[in-house]
Amino acid sequence: METRRVSDVMHHGVIACPVETSVEDAIALMQSNRIHALVVVDGPGYLAGIVSQTDLLRAWQGGSSYEGVMRGPVSEVMTRSVVTCMPEMELDRAVQLLNRHRIHRLVVVEERNDGRFWPVGILSMSDLVRAMGS
Repeated sequence: METRRVSDVMHHGVIACPVETSVEDAIALMQSNRIHALVVVDGPGYLAGIVSQTDLLRAWQGGSSYEGVMRGPVSEVMTRSVVTCMPEMELDRAVQLLNRHRIHRLVVVEERNDGRFWPVGILSMSDLVRAMGS
């Protein structure tokens, strides 16, 4: 049986927002695309972080006012240390990463010549469960 790779089941392409996007606009983007997290990118488009529904609720619970959170940039509430994987990673290893870090998605990246990471997709738990059935 052929080894399955992340690239076989991931969502190709990402829905992303720049670091300066307001939380309010990020929420609207998440809702309009029916997703639970956004990749956050810097000016040139490299991975800067990820902002999930969990991050948003933590920020609101963290003592900040609702208005303050909504007007602030996603860079203030995003997760900066993003757990990533490469498209060629074996699915078994990707599952191990999700379980070890207790997260719901991995940002799939390609390393560029300058050593920075370009987001190319998302691998979610839903993608993996779907792959189990096929």
